[in-house]
Amino acid sequence: MEYIIILILFAAVVFFAGKYYRLKKQLKAVSRQLNDEQNQLVTVEFIDSDIELVVLEINKLLEKIQQTIIKSNVSSAALKSSIADISHDMKTPLTSVIGYLQLAEKECDNDTVKEIIRICLERTRYCNVLINDFFELSVLESQGCIPELESIDVAGIVCEQILTNYPIFEEKNITPHFENSDKTVMVSADPDLLNRVIQNLISNGVKYTSGDIHFLIRQENGKVVITVSNPVNTDVDVTHIFDRFYTQDKSRSKGSGIGLYICRQLIEAMGGSINAEVKGKSLYIKVTLNPA
Repeated sequence: MEYIIILILFAAVVFFAGKYYRLKKQLKAVSRQLNDEQNQLVTVEFIDSDIELVVLEINKLLEKIQQTIIKSNVSSAALKSSIADISHDMKTPLTSVIGYLQLAEKECDNDTVKEIIRICLERTRYCNVLINDFFELSVLESQGCIPELESIDVAGIVCEQILTNYPIFEEKNITPHFENSDKTVMVSADPDLLNRVIQNLISNGVKYTSGDIHFLIRQENGKVVITVSNPVNTDVDVTHIFDRFYTQDKSRSKGSGIGLYICRQLIEAMGGSINAEVKGKSLYIKVTLNPA
């Protein structure tokens, strides 16, 4: 009799141990699938009604999350498209306002009124820059960026942008320094996008420099590195300098904080990289591109 009881107990232990092992195996499978971003729903071989109910509830929750993400993406895309449309619609009248203010400033003989017009013109130009930045950002994020890479002379583009911005340099009493500007350095890049990047780097330097701006192009580890540096008076968080809406000036009186974010998006789209570091009292922004 005792032998039979022991045998029954042993069989029960083996049965429940096997069931416990299978339950743990199924729970691990559920956990593994939840951690797999490729899996949309959880699938298991049900051996327990309670686990079956739990998995069914998990799948219901996952479906709701997926639907929420889809709706969110659609709403986000619609919002970005609307921002792009609004920014574009504002550009034309604002350009006209700038033109009329320039004409009024030129024709005005009253010094007091002329100064008021000058201030209005300066603020209007600033608004125009912001609108252009938001337009470019919204288009970039809603439509993406597909660069058309070709072999171009990056030194020539830097020289061109320096000449284009020379009136601003003179106005701000800034001297641009470009070492080895006469050397041809070929890179694989989209000329329009690279022009935009260099323009943004110059604009950032003009806004925050406390001295001159230096440009340097060199070969490093088989790559082409473009460095734009300038002294700064404010603290710069280089870990966030390329984040969207980051600005060194917390009051945002000098910009929206979009320019360097756009630089990163464009450079990475061209297969390059961009980073920043502070040495002493100077900020160094380095753009790395593939040679042609």
